Amino acid sequence: MKHVLLWMAGLASLSMVAQSGAGVATAHPIATDVAMSTLAQGGNAFDAAVATHFALAVVLPRAGNLGGGGFAMVHTAGGEAVSLDFRETAPAAASRDTYLPSYATRSSLRGVAASGVPGSVDGMWQLYARFGSTSLSWPELLQPAIFLADTGFAITPFLAELLNRFGPDFAPHPESPFFHPEPWVAGERLVQKALAETLRDIAMFGPDAFYQGLHAARLLEWSQGWFSPEDLGTYHAIWRSPLQHTYRGHEVFTMPPPSSGGVALLQMLQASEQANSGFGSTWNVASMHGFVEVAQVAYHDRSRYLGDPAYMTVPTELLVDSAYVASRFGHLSKGLHEPLNWEATYENLESHETTHFSILDSMGHAVAVTTTLNGLFGSGEWVDGYFMNNEMDDFATQPGVPNQFGLIGFEVNAVAPGKRMLSSMTPTILIGPDGSKTVLGTPGGSTIITNVFQVILHHVRYGESLQESVDHKKLHAQGLPDVLYFEEGALRPKQMKRLKARGHTLERWAKIGRFQAVSSREVAPDRTRSGDSSGQRVP
Repeated sequence: MKHVLLWMAGLASLSMVAQSGAGVATAHPIATDVAMSTLAQGGNAFDAAVATHFALAVVLPRAGNLGGGGFAMVHTAGGEAVSLDFRETAPAAASRDTYLPSYATRSSLRGVAASGVPGSVDGMWQLYARFGSTSLSWPELLQPAIFLADTGFAITPFLAELLNRFGPDFAPHPESPFFHPEPWVAGERLVQKALAETLRDIAMFGPDAFYQGLHAARLLEWSQGWFSPEDLGTYHAIWRSPLQHTYRGHEVFTMPPPSSGGVALLQMLQASEQANSGFGSTWNVASMHGFVEVAQVAYHDRSRYLGDPAYMTVPTELLVDSAYVASRFGHLSKGLHEPLNWEATYENLESHETTHFSILDSMGHAVAVTTTLNGLFGSGEWVDGYFMNNEMDDFATQPGVPNQFGLIGFEVNAVAPGKRMLSSMTPTILIGPDGSKTVLGTPGGSTIITNVFQVILHHVRYGESLQESVDHKKLHAQGLPDVLYFEEGALRPKQMKRLKARGHTLERWAKIGRFQAVSSREVAPDRTRSGDSSGQRVP
């Protein structure tokens, strides 16, 4: 991508020896180039993460963002492990009853009231302030994104198809570059001048430009009172202690609440080791059956107990305690499938349109970042060059009231001012017995947890290479609905027959996730499910 590399004149002559062993996997080749270029210029993994995040806001507008949020898992060369929560928050104007009485209007999905207060800009600032190197300044890290937005880039066939599909949604914003009377064509340049201007101000003035300056004023005007100056001015990303567990000699570091991913992942890893789980030495029908039985219990606990820990007592330590897991998963059926009684519980319908990137530098710094607008192009609302999220739909928007599916949610994830909505994002880092690092994550809504679990299972337990584990056709189960989803090629006819005989309802799913993984030995982008995914490694 020559237009990206022009950002640093003479960079090609820089030695890459200092970054030997570095690896990057992202959802777009331009973003991968930006990350590798940042490392080559002397930046560390955290510098590269900041540059990559903002580059994805330009080249991956369906999910990369300024108007969204996410989570990051960090493991430094010195062994420090910490997680960063830059999840969106509900504004002060929101309440438990905001989306009552009629969920059918879907105001939590479209329009101004669909958006939570964005966290991405402050999240990247906090990551840089704590772990960034002295080699590259904050403004320098934003230069690739500014250049790409200002001069444009050639859109991929996948992006062209999405822009054409969502064309009617862009019509209310004819001033945006996404409004295009004629069909988009792969290779056509997408220029985003307004986004470039917003990025320039963030580069110059930091997060204050977004949360307190001119751009905040424009965001407030757009919101028509949904956001207040205090909502924006008081937003801060939160550093949290990660969850940790030893799985077959590998230290697993993953996200705590308000992500549900870490709790469910550690429950599933522990439960899969129990004799009654049915998991064997190969990925056979017994193991697949065990996968469903374990997953449905983990997702039941997810829905019943997990939410923003600032608003309730979340029993995180209990839920991942080995004694609790042994008891909670102690009655799994190794024979026939036994559906759980979900009573008034339901699984929120999270969007699959998220993005993840994994970065490992030569010094041993590792970072896994999952970020999202929630739906494709978020709420569809375009402000100051970027799309706004529709994360409010990740709350249980009508606790105690049946939604359009006749299902009822728990108060644990009800809307409240300032609250962070529950998520399934699961950025994860493994430390092997030899100290090697593996950086993992994927988009996919509620399938994220089971996808990360399966990659770890296939890689660590079944001995597959990282790329084989990523490429392996995936299954998904979450208890409600009581269905075993499978990708084309994941099940052979005989396996389908045997699973049905055990009581499982099967349903084909086109694609499950778009995994991005790197390790000290290999880079494993998910090219089988997304042609835009890209990875690079320096030997």
